[in-house]
Formats: sequence, structure tokens, C-alpha cells
Amino acid sequence: MYKTSVFVLCCFSAALAAPPIKKCTAQDSQCIKQSAQQLIVPFANGIPEYKVQTLDPLQLTKEIDASSPSLKLKVRNMVVTGMKGCTAVKMERDIPKSKLYTTLLCDVHAEGQYEMKGRLLVLPIEGKGGAQVTLKKIQMSVESDLSDRTGRDGKKHWQIKSSRFSYELKDKSTLHFENLFNGNKLLDQAANDVISQNSNEIITEIGPPIIKAITVKIVENVRRFFHRVPPSDLALD
Repeated sequence: MYKTSVFVLCCFSAALAAPPIKKCTAQDSQCIKQSAQQLIVPFANGIPEYKVQTLDPLQLTKEIDASSPSLKLKVRNMVVTGMKGCTAVKMERDIPKSKLYTTLLCDVHAEGQYEMKGRLLVLPIEGKGGAQVTLKKIQMSVESDLSDRTGRDGKKHWQIKSSRFSYELKDKSTLHFENLFNGNKLLDQAANDVISQNSNEIITEIGPPIIKAITVKIVENVRRFFHRVPPSDLALD
């Protein structure tokens, strides 16, 4: 009786964790977008049954090199929140070209540790400490190349071979670095004032490696999802 109850409870829990999937044809981009929107919150929460990791909060523990020719910048231990609130702007599947196009509009907040020295725009700068950034209405687009593979279940599965990403800031962002100039409050305040006034330009300069790390993590988990869920459960064609 006890074993039966545990089995039923596990099955029930798995059913609750499984995301609702609305099947669509490749030509029905509106349907695909709606289906993608339904998957955002379950994906962000993580789906252990499909090996999908938690994406909100998203932990980026590896060091990210966001240096430019004029600036040495390393970021580590970054935590990103807000992925649950993303909106699917575009989701299209091109069968002849074997491509998947995804565009998300998100408000995200990230905190981590930084170390930098050099010039940020035209501002001489150096520091080491905590950093916070809020990106309002950041639009992230990913173009993925798909191929077919046979899974352990003997069924055909989609496989993401490669991906390319781009992003656009649709609103004013905020960016703050703690402990600039080794804690000199006057220089720290002056530098952060300039950073605040030019936050989008600065993020455009230093942001690509960081935003790439976020999109790579998302694509990695979509790849895991595809490895465990066959197209027959995702699409009508």
C-alpha cells in the first residue's frame, strides 16, 4: 500500500512538472509563439525530468571575460533573475533550412563580482568588487541550426548543432560598480554618475560576452529538452 502510494505521488508530481505543450505546424508561427510562451515559466523553474536546469535564478559561476581593446574586465559568480517574466516575441521553425528562430523580450537583473582596469568609453577606470545591472526590455534573438538524431527511445529528436545570437536594448538600463578606485568615494561617485548617464552605451561595449553566456545557458537547456522530448510530442509536422 505504501509503495503504491509513493508511486502514484511520484507520477502525479511528474505530471505537474511536465510543461503544457501545444502542438503546431511549422507554418503557424503564431501558434508556435503561444506554445513557447507557455513553456517559459516551467523552463525557468527547471524541469528535472527533462534535465532542464533552473534558469531563474540563473547561476553563471564561470568567469566571463568582457574585456575590450581599451578595458580589461572580468566578471564572475553572476546571478541573473527575471527570466520567468520573459515574453516570446518570435518563435519560428523553418523546415527547408532546418532552422529555429527565437526572440525573447525580458526584464532581467544581474549581480556578480567584477575586476576591471583601463578605459570605459573615454573614462579612465579601475576597481574590484560587486556589480549590479538591470536590463529593461532587452530583446535577445537566437538563430539555431537543427538536425535530426535518433534518441535512446528509438525516436527521432531535434538536435541543436549551432546557434548565433544578437540583442537590442529597448529601454534605459541601470549599471552600478561598487568599490571603484579602491573605495575613493569621490572618484567612485563621479565615475558611477558617468556610467549611469551612459549605461546603454557601456552595456553595448562590454555586454556581448555576458549576454552570450546567458543565451548559451538557455540554448544548452533547450538542447537537453529536445534530447528527451521527440518532435512528435512538440509539433504536428
